[in-house]
Amino acid sequence: MGYLPSKNFIALVSAILVAIFSGWLSLRIWNVPSPAAKNIQKSAQISFLAAYKEATRDSDGDALKDWEEILWKTDINNPDTDKDGADDGEEAREGRDPLIAGYKLKNGEWSDKSRAPEEAKAREATSTPQTLTERIAQKFAVEYLSALGGAGGELDDFQKRAISESLLESLAGATLPTSDKFSDKDIFIENGASADFTKKYLNDAGAFIEKTFSGLGEAEINILNRAMTTNNFKELEKFADYVKAYQKTIDFLKTKKAPGKYASLHLELMNTFYNISLAVRDMQYSEKDPVRGLAGLSVYLNQVNRLSAFYKSMAKQIKAGGMVFSLTEGGGHFIKYGAE
Repeated sequence: MGYLPSKNFIALVSAILVAIFSGWLSLRIWNVPSPAAKNIQKSAQISFLAAYKEATRDSDGDALKDWEEILWKTDINNPDTDKDGADDGEEAREGRDPLIAGYKLKNGEWSDKSRAPEEAKAREATSTPQTLTERIAQKFAVEYLSALGGAGGELDDFQKRAISESLLESLAGATLPTSDKFSDKDIFIENGASADFTKKYLNDAGAFIEKTFSGLGEAEINILNRAMTTNNFKELEKFADYVKAYQKTIDFLKTKKAPGKYASLHLELMNTFYNISLAVRDMQYSEKDPVRGLAGLSVYLNQVNRLSAFYKSMAKQIKAGGMVFSLTEGGGHFIKYGAE
């Protein structure tokens, strides 16, 4: 399978890719002219960390980032701008105006409840976005900037970039699966398995994975990075083979009886491979739907770390059971990738 990327490489590439995605989202939301978008992409690697730090700053700790305070016109150094006892962030989350001191009405609503402008409502009703990028762009531009922000006038470049990056940060955090697909009922378990049964299981599983992924010589993130930096998105067509390999392995594990002591790890591998396959599928859409691509990248990075932890746990379990494999045996696959 020899293509798991190093953690340092993942950190570097993911930072660059997120920055590039941010530039693209700026283009989609703010209609930045094409030359400007190219400049954003060119400077992404250099400016990402500084821009990210600025985009996530919350000077007064009220759960509203500084750029959000700019849109609301609240005080970035005062957590309760309107002095009504509720933090600005709390009021924003509850659909209240943090600039107006509010109180509860008889009908249970707040007197400072925010109301969307009619223009924003009309735009939302007449526009039907197709891609995740378009939906996010419309939702953010209409519901947040128009209905809640009330910034007035033009936003400067920093505000636009900071808003886009913070939006992507929030999106990425919400894209991980809420629960795994497979459970004990989806696998066959051999309780009290003998040493011979266990060794055969490990050899069969390891050999199958090695064979299935043998033709895939590099990590998916390498391919995505190359496609993004060279603007050659035909590279992403290679992802179809990766998705097939993950699914083929899952199908194999569904029918393979697992020793009781390895049942939880068996399930862990199935669920991790399934999540990675979904992530890679979404990464295929990076050109036409960059937000979906970013969502896939977020899940991919999380699940690759999970896969690394799986291999370490497998290696420890094999060692605890007194099993010994050479690297030429199928079981050696788990030793090779589980090495500390």
